[in-house]
Amino acid sequence: MIRFITKILLSSALLLPLEACAKDRGETGQDRVAPASPAQANLHRPLDIPLLLSGNFGEIRSNHFHSGLDFKTQGRTGLKIYCAADGYVSRILVSPWGFGRAVYVTHPELGLTTVYGHLESFSPAIEKVAHERQMADESFRIDINLEPGQIPVKRGDVIARSGNAGSSGGPHLHMDVRDAHTEEALDPMPYFASLIADKRAPRISSIALIPVEGMVDGSNSTIATRADATLSKPFTAWGRVAPGIRAVDVMDGTTNTYGIKKVTLMVDGEQVFQRYLDHFSFDDSRAVNTIIHFPALATQGTRVMTSQVAESNPLGYITKAVDNGVITVHEGRDYKCQWILEDSHGNVAKQAFTIYGQRQPVPSVTPKGQLIHWVKGGSIEKDGVKVTIPEKALYNDTHIDVTSSSSDKYLSPVVAIGSKTVPLAIPIDIEIPINDTHHSPLTTHHYCLVYLGGNTPSAVGTTYRDGKACASVNRLGRYAVTTDTTAPTITPLNQQKWRARGRISLKIADNLSGIDTYRGEVDGQWLLMELDGKTGTLSAPYPSTGKTLTVTVTDACSNSTTRTYSL
Repeated sequence: MIRFITKILLSSALLLPLEACAKDRGETGQDRVAPASPAQANLHRPLDIPLLLSGNFGEIRSNHFHSGLDFKTQGRTGLKIYCAADGYVSRILVSPWGFGRAVYVTHPELGLTTVYGHLESFSPAIEKVAHERQMADESFRIDINLEPGQIPVKRGDVIARSGNAGSSGGPHLHMDVRDAHTEEALDPMPYFASLIADKRAPRISSIALIPVEGMVDGSNSTIATRADATLSKPFTAWGRVAPGIRAVDVMDGTTNTYGIKKVTLMVDGEQVFQRYLDHFSFDDSRAVNTIIHFPALATQGTRVMTSQVAESNPLGYITKAVDNGVITVHEGRDYKCQWILEDSHGNVAKQAFTIYGQRQPVPSVTPKGQLIHWVKGGSIEKDGVKVTIPEKALYNDTHIDVTSSSSDKYLSPVVAIGSKTVPLAIPIDIEIPINDTHHSPLTTHHYCLVYLGGNTPSAVGTTYRDGKACASVNRLGRYAVTTDTTAPTITPLNQQKWRARGRISLKIADNLSGIDTYRGEVDGQWLLMELDGKTGTLSAPYPSTGKTLTVTVTDACSNSTTRTYSL
């Protein structure tokens, strides 16, 4: 198991309309160019093969929206990647995770930046800059911002080769189109729609009704669903409820499924909710958890899109809702409802359903814990545990309880902080006391805070302070303290064939806290070694000179392993 903690800082601002390349004057007093419309931009196709997608813009991913289009590369790597328009390379990124290798190209005249990810290699000019920085920093991982005149590029230039680098699940090209000024992600589909065939409407698999402060099919806590033959069966409800839907988009020529661009809910002929996902700020990407019923995701792994809008309304710029998208059923009659789904090519799917108002008592629920207002945040201290919740870390006002239970397995109580069914917008800080009288100041770096909400404990970055394990965490749930004293493993892969194949290859892994750093040296000189994060494979070209390869791998709890190999 390998873990890296990275921080991506992206600016955010309100997106200007996609209209003419008009200039306005920003806060710095400099002219800026609003993003060009698809017709004006006339972007060059990124590949010279038929354009088919394995993923589209705005798909619901784990804790984030998908920010671009995933173009299929026929299961191959090494295809030429073409620059969309005149401009300059503004950023070069190399990482074991995320985009892997990526090139950012800014197009000043269009007000756009295009991003190309999961690359196998860069063009020579880009590779030269990247390699020089890697050698100077003695690091495979680099993130370089370039000046406008450093690497100019033209429309149609080959800037890279397609690959499977980073967190890619298979060979493909990920491509973003962004507002060059705000860095907001824009839907690239309108720029390439004429090259991508799609006459198929979205596909609806089920509809749902969620009790908010009401009853649905006799329950005030369980989602009611309708699928297949039961789609026409009315829901019975009373009080405040929120409709939900499970659906995907589909396209010509593929079996892949995609996210839905436009979702509308009608009740008795009136629009009560609509989300039109054509852009978003990366600062709001975790707000993907507000457009689905998060408890169903957290407990069942099921993504049900819901009309209910969070109190903080982080996606208000792409969402319109009446009464936060919640329906109040207070009359004994049929409420005629309809979901309307539309994709980027204008294909539409509709599903009508009925909510029958059935008068019934709605049980009151007494929440446990301290009420934390989303806009203010707050702190909770109980049994030596301290939880600090920054302002706007929650999407809704939420009661959060902190309970502790003794455990012989861990060096602390098992601490339950709120419920894992409540999503967080930003991390919160937790401090858990350690019950360990045998530690010394020299071993405190071995303490490791773990999250216990999954199948196996999952480590989080931990700091020891005044007898407590401290961490910033991005989810609520159960935590405890343990130690990690086991060093990472290093396993050579087919060592006897390294020379013949011209490449060194090793597998590195860690049992708990995750690999923090690695270093390769040939006869004491640093060796540039590439790490594929998803496979844990560390590799480099076989050295033309040198007798000894030394590899050192260290985990996040300072456990280290060194292995030496003869060349």
